[in-house]
Amino acid sequence: MTFPSSSKAFARSTCELPDITRDWLYSTAWKMRYRTAFSESGFGVHPNVTSFTMHQETHTQAGKVMRDLNALGQTYARSEGPWDYQWTGVAGTKVCKPGYHRYGAAIDFTRFDWGSGHYVDTAVHGKEKRRYLRRRYLAVIAVCRKHFGTVLHCYNDPDGSHWNHIHADRGRKAVAADWDYQTDTTIIQWAARDLAGITDMAIDGDFGPQTSRGLATLRKRFGAEKVDPTASSANFLAWLDLISRHGMADKDAGTYKSG
Repeated sequence: MTFPSSSKAFARSTCELPDITRDWLYSTAWKMRYRTAFSESGFGVHPNVTSFTMHQETHTQAGKVMRDLNALGQTYARSEGPWDYQWTGVAGTKVCKPGYHRYGAAIDFTRFDWGSGHYVDTAVHGKEKRRYLRRRYLAVIAVCRKHFGTVLHCYNDPDGSHWNHIHADRGRKAVAADWDYQTDTTIIQWAARDLAGITDMAIDGDFGPQTSRGLATLRKRFGAEKVDPTASSANFLAWLDLISRHGMADKDAGTYKSG
């Protein structure tokens, strides 16, 4: 469905629209767990399976994220694969506050877990010193963008609150790339830095000359010269798929090619 505009969404704090309550995403075996605290090392603590209330569309789209992450673990595991998806950490879904949470159209992710020590903790791994963990976080961001139009994270954090979770909402659908949106630009910048090796790339959401050069480098490495990510949602999905595969497998851009 088409959710109300952002101006309307942020104008009030009352909850609206029908919702459902579930403790799983995509498969009843893939449970959600509420993050209750942080460890001394800064990792989220998720002790119990938890039910969350959200709009049906959000549950469906979030389920597709888990489906795709499981598929990545099956085929593109960095080591000791295949990885079978296990569970998802969540901080919140439908909340009566300004924004898309009040419609149940948003979900805040805190952990993605494939078991056996293979996971993404959103409070730690986005700015982790070890590149393979940053790449895995990027893979998750790319998959989230495949199914949600807006994805906020540690490098796309307009209000300073998203350093410890990934917010995904359907206020914007999974459309073609638009470099005026920081959701889309930060993904390209991050891929240019951590997949294409442009180590001085700023991940700031500003599509300037440096980002343009980074996009051109990725386009050449991916063999995607004829695949314009701004031309259609299908084209950008192809880019997001390439980014997620490289990130999950911990491979340099160009290991996998377009088409």
